[in-house]
Amino acid sequence: MNIIESFMHSLAQPMTPPSAYSTPHIILIVVGLTVCFSLAFLLRKLGERGNRILILTFASILILSEVFKQLFLYYVTNDNSICWGEFPFQMCSLPMYLCPIAIFTKNEKLRRAAYGFMMCFNLLGGFAGMFEPSGIFLNQVPLTIHAVAWHVSLVFLGLYIMFSGRAGREWKEFADVVKMFLVCCFIAFAINTLIGITVGDNVNMFFVGPNNSPIIIFNTISKKFGWVASTVIYIPVTICAAAAIFGIGRKVSALREKR
Repeated sequence: MNIIESFMHSLAQPMTPPSAYSTPHIILIVVGLTVCFSLAFLLRKLGERGNRILILTFASILILSEVFKQLFLYYVTNDNSICWGEFPFQMCSLPMYLCPIAIFTKNEKLRRAAYGFMMCFNLLGGFAGMFEPSGIFLNQVPLTIHAVAWHVSLVFLGLYIMFSGRAGREWKEFADVVKMFLVCCFIAFAINTLIGITVGDNVNMFFVGPNNSPIIIFNTISKKFGWVASTVIYIPVTICAAAAIFGIGRKVSALREKR
């Protein structure tokens, strides 16, 4: 057993996940949202230099925590083998890639799309994780801490981008965000298919198939009508939810400009 493996096993601590809307879950929602809204509001006036530092620090923390998660899964929960089902290309994983893009790209359209994606789709994913906790309350303490912190962080990031006015102004920008989402859905589907063919694991990045969606309503649709029907419904529903967030972002940006 190597040093990393020994360290990961030393951190392992099984737990019984709290039920939805139990006291721990309600505390998470209240405290998490309060901290996210307050911190995002306080940081809304950061200049570009401060923004770059914040976003790059955020990206670094996400990447390091994802490395930790993958090592823990490999050594502790998956018996020294890769856990393909946790391949880091879920929708909520994208800020690891989009934060550096938003900072370093010279393409303003791509920058705005990256910020817009994190404000709309990742904020949506963060809220979904907080209010439907089956994906964040897990059977290991380290994985639960990681999942909870990750999704709360997504809420903060999305709100910060919204309050700072770095996304959410014109609907044509949302069209670019949707294009980015659809491209990522295609990449995710390709990853799911490739892993399914080569490794045989049940993987469903972005919940677009070809395996059944684990999301409650869409899982029922998948089982009854097939994954294609579920995906055809899931994608526009998700886009509509993201559009609602973008609409709120537009209002916030308008208020910011008036002041």
